[in-house]
Amino acid sequence: MAFPVAQSGSGRNRAAIVVAIVAVVVAVVAVIGLGVLVMNDRRAASPTAPVESSAADPGPPPTGLELRDDAATIRLTWTDPSDGLVPFMVAGGRAGQALGVLATVGQGQTSYTVNGLNSRVDYCFTVLAVYGTNEFATSSQVCTTRESGAGQN
Repeated sequence: MAFPVAQSGSGRNRAAIVVAIVAVVVAVVAVIGLGVLVMNDRRAASPTAPVESSAADPGPPPTGLELRDDAATIRLTWTDPSDGLVPFMVAGGRAGQALGVLATVGQGQTSYTVNGLNSRVDYCFTVLAVYGTNEFATSSQVCTTRESGAGQN
């Protein structure tokens, strides 16, 4: 028959102290790591180079924006004011709603075809010449006129 052996409380106390020390070390490392991340984010958020201003006159906008309405597709064409030096963004959406960027086209391209449109809904479009990160020049807006039964050419 085996008799229980009394254990001293010092083994449990040592284990509890070791666990507490490990927990404190982990917490300190986590706080230091969080501080490093915050400092890196602050450094990344404060630019060292000047940021281009959107208030400056970036350059001339695209001109002569026209559309050819073929019901489910619309072909947009425009004149490049930069002689092939800047890319363009095509923005569009349903008439009366905010426009969103549909595509970016490369330098020198002066047309874009929008596919998969609802032939019973009117759409509006504009083209932006991209002169820099925050520098755009926007063309006039063109819209379809489907309610009257004929598209704008």
